[in-house]
Amino acid sequence: MERNVQVRQPYQEDWGWELPAIDGSDSYYLCMSGNADDSKENVDEGEWNIIIEKKRTIGQRLRGSGKIASDDKMVRTLEEILCAEPTIRDVHRVG
Repeated sequence: MERNVQVRQPYQEDWGWELPAIDGSDSYYLCMSGNADDSKENVDEGEWNIIIEKKRTIGQRLRGSGKIASDDKMVRTLEEILCAEPTIRDVHRVG
């Protein structure tokens, strides 16, 4: 499936990784961190947490507008990508 999401180079933070992304006129930060299960069979086994932060102007923040919603296009796109990956299990939303 073709998606018109533009991403920049991810960079490391002290809590994990951040990936700037643009979808149409909306900008986001995809914030990712994980906890390994210490599995000897599969070193990639563990739990990942992804927070999608929608970039807003100061005016939007002061007015309380432009907040990310559960039906936001980026939320749906990321969920579709994760659910389509066969090595990723138990995708669920919190909050």
